[in-house]
Amino acid sequence: MGSDFVANVLDLNKETASFINWTTVVLLFIFWLFILIDMFKQNLKDKTFWILSMFLLPFFAPVVYLFRRNKLLHLQNNMFRKAK
Repeated sequence: MGSDFVANVLDLNKETASFINWTTVVLLFIFWLFILIDMFKQNLKDKTFWILSMFLLPFFAPVVYLFRRNKLLHLQNNMFRKAK
């Protein structure tokens, strides 16, 4: 269904639209997987909540986690903190 929409909007043949659709799905899955691995590796206060939310809200939870990540991590484990 998604590839038909892309094919009609972008005026592409079905094979190209299907390729774009599957490539997007694979890239989003890899992005989702990297965030899930980051959740497992970090020392989060509510790790169970975040991991369950990744499975229950797979499109919303990763975005919220990325915006809240620095506040959730302890300062010792924060790899994005600038060294002084």
